[in-house]
Amino acid sequence: MNSNVFRWFLIMKIQRTIYWNKLAEIEELKEFFEEDYQGFKKLIEDHIEEFEKFSDEALDKFAKLRVIEVTNGCTQWAFRRGDQECLSVEQTRECMNLVMGFMKRTELYFPSEGQIEFDDEQKAFIQAGRSLYKDAFKDNIKESERKYYAASTAQFIVYGHERMQRAMTLVKQDYETLFSLYYIERGQKYIAPYLEGFE
Repeated sequence: MNSNVFRWFLIMKIQRTIYWNKLAEIEELKEFFEEDYQGFKKLIEDHIEEFEKFSDEALDKFAKLRVIEVTNGCTQWAFRRGDQECLSVEQTRECMNLVMGFMKRTELYFPSEGQIEFDDEQKAFIQAGRSLYKDAFKDNIKESERKYYAASTAQFIVYGHERMQRAMTLVKQDYETLFSLYYIERGQKYIAPYLEGFE
């Protein structure tokens, strides 16, 4: 691949249109856009630039992890709220143990694909995200919550529609029995507004 073709490839890879007004309507992002629209937008853009440095192979793995994290999050929040559709204690714990195991070991497993491993740089990225999540939602640090949602939004944008769709299809195919169709679809509904925020 000559330098001109490679440069064109890089431009095409990262060229996208972001609909900031749509992102600003997402429930969990509203307050951050309202408090400091330009500052929050810049924070998302900085994360986009950071995440774009990863290879397509790494982004594929991260997207799978993100989808299964979101799906698990939906089951856990529903259980804590006592939603009518929440899974049993045993099922909810099984979902949590699966995903927490992935996070602690920094690896993934899908029956149809086998073991998915991460290199040291990718592990550091995952661990940094996990640490930010804990600061935001376990220790209730507001600035960490702002940073978490900016990073999360940037991830969806960088992963892109096709990669996210493939990851959602895989999670549904391999883990619908565990999470149930209801929470597989809840996870997809959570992700959908972010995917509508860019093209």
